[in-house]
Parts: sequence; C-alpha cells; structure tokens
Amino acid sequence: MEMQKEKPKLAPGLAPPEKMYLKAERIQEQLQRLPKWSLRPDGSGIERVRQVDEPAKAKQFVSYVCRLSSLRRQPVTIDVGRKQVVVTLKGHPVRGCTGGLTDAVFDLAALIG
Repeated sequence: MEMQKEKPKLAPGLAPPEKMYLKAERIQEQLQRLPKWSLRPDGSGIERVRQVDEPAKAKQFVSYVCRLSSLRRQPVTIDVGRKQVVVTLKGHPVRGCTGGLTDAVFDLAALIG
C-alpha cells in the first residue's frame, strides 16, 4: 500500500507560495524601457547611478526615493558618494513568495526615473 504524502494545510483563503520573479527575457524587456537602469553584475537587482553636483540635491533625491520605496513597500539600497547617488532595487519575499526581480521592482524604478 502506497502512502500519499500530505500537502501542508493552509489557512482558508491563502494560496501556496509562488515564485514571482521574472524570466531573463522579461527583465531585458523591462530594462529597455528604463535606459537609466542596469542589471547588477550578479543579477540580484537593478541599479541606477545619478550624478549630483550639490549635497542638497543628493539629499532631496534620496528623500524622494525613500518615500516612494516606503509607499510601494519595496526595499531600496542607497549609496551616497561625493558626486553620485547609487540606487539599488532588489525583490524580496512577500506573503510567502520567493524574492527576485518582479514587475513591482521595475514599476518602482520607473517612478524613480
């Protein structure tokens, strides 16, 4: 007699975890519509380097990016240098889904510009 493996029981109304990351072709399509953004060398996220000439402009841009990130509930990493600000966006696990580059990451990138 074969024993069937039981599937884990989920609370009513919950779906099982999904993989929500985009395939390589879709990532390339998204990057074509966002020319200021590039794929990180390790493929873990996208980044944009913005040149700034004044600390006040860097502070204003960082504040803007942080507000958008918070509203969209997407993680952001910001590195501020003397003349540039590097913004890195990566996916993250949400509601049982595995992380990776998603449409939400690219939507935030489009808002940041």
